[in-house]
Amino acid sequence: MSKTHHLFTLRIRLGKAPTVIIHAFEAPYYQYSATGHTRIDVEVRQGGKTIFSLGDTYCAVPRGTSLDGIEAKALVLSLVAMRPGDTDPSYFDSYTPEQLAWAKEYGDFLNCEKERRYCDENGEVER
Repeated sequence: MSKTHHLFTLRIRLGKAPTVIIHAFEAPYYQYSATGHTRIDVEVRQGGKTIFSLGDTYCAVPRGTSLDGIEAKALVLSLVAMRPGDTDPSYFDSYTPEQLAWAKEYGDFLNCEKERRYCDENGEVER
């Protein structure tokens, strides 16, 4: 497997701001334990600028989960929507100042979009 195995692309319109384009790729990683998982690497672009380069951020996908289904898409959108206050501050240690500002500005909107697209009326990801 190589990082060039494209899984899916998400496009999110942000009102008057440029559309966010998220490319998801299957990473060459697999954990061979009983709880094995694989990894989805993402690239995030907006308005012709790269916000997160491939390899800057990723999410782990549990074994048995489709890498291009609703759960994976919701997981990737949750990853991109992370902003300060959502988790431990150390999570953002590797972010550049520009990435951190972007997360603060768009994280809430992206999280709402994830819920609109992929969650049921109770906020649970549909399967």
